[in-house]
Amino acid sequence: MTDTGNLLLRWASELGSGTVTDLKKGAAWLARSNGLEVEFGAAGRWIRDCQSLGHLDVDWKAGRWSVAPSALTRLPSADGLAAVVGSRTAFADERLANAEAEELSVIRVPSSLPDTDIPVPDTWLVQYDDPSVLPGKAGMLGAVYTECFAIQAAAMLPELRLGRPSAPPAYGRAVERYDQDSVPPVFVPAPKHEGDGLYRFRQADHRRICTIKRGGDWYETSQERGIYLELARLGGDGAPIRWYPERGAGRERMGRLVVDWGTPLPDLQRRVAVMCTALPPEFGMTAKTVIYHNVPRAVAERIAASLSQRLGDEND
Repeated sequence: MTDTGNLLLRWASELGSGTVTDLKKGAAWLARSNGLEVEFGAAGRWIRDCQSLGHLDVDWKAGRWSVAPSALTRLPSADGLAAVVGSRTAFADERLANAEAEELSVIRVPSSLPDTDIPVPDTWLVQYDDPSVLPGKAGMLGAVYTECFAIQAAAMLPELRLGRPSAPPAYGRAVERYDQDSVPPVFVPAPKHEGDGLYRFRQADHRRICTIKRGGDWYETSQERGIYLELARLGGDGAPIRWYPERGAGRERMGRLVVDWGTPLPDLQRRVAVMCTALPPEFGMTAKTVIYHNVPRAVAERIAASLSQRLGDEND
């Protein structure tokens, strides 16, 4: 049922922008209409996946989204493959069909997500022999050309810092605190929220937000960034972000980036990792990890450093 994911991105592309709430409702409705038995929260995960794949830009705090401009970007050391990401209007589909008729070679990779999730749109991969032809191919598609998003964006990842000052949870609000000592780490009830830490609660509009407490002051954060702020504060010997080199000859600087379930990558870092393949990550059900493939070691090091973590290896 990958057509569901393709149709959803077409609809979002024609809309251009909107509220996250309305996009979730539309995604859930279409999934039900197509007979998909997806889990609770699947619509939100679909939006996050499309954000990571470069199709959508999402401001979760403001509750708004917009479709990303169509772009063609090389994948790192991927044997002559570039990904088409961003807006997929009917006109964009028509331009792709016309380009294919003019001998543009495109591989369509369908969604590999579990049946309990809404499928993401097909990944479009353009084959090339000479990278100098890619700007012209991007022009055929009505897309902008980016040399290699993953490598360029990794170099610009911001360092981990506290967000803007925020108000504490309102009196009487049910509050939870992040417990790093649990396996895996979880949020537990924290009725007094007295000490430093990462807390989350629901606002009056029922949106769940996270906030960091430091020395009696409160600061805005996302859940993912807040978790890494806590890891940086508390320290420890673990390495929640690890990298394993590929075994093939000449591929030693490429590898798998492995992240524990309890410490998911924030939005920017996740998009960088995903755009090394332009495919959703693999989920390790036994070890409870998220696995990103074809990640250069230099990119993995920047992701870890931007989150104040050392990059682990086979010894961790």
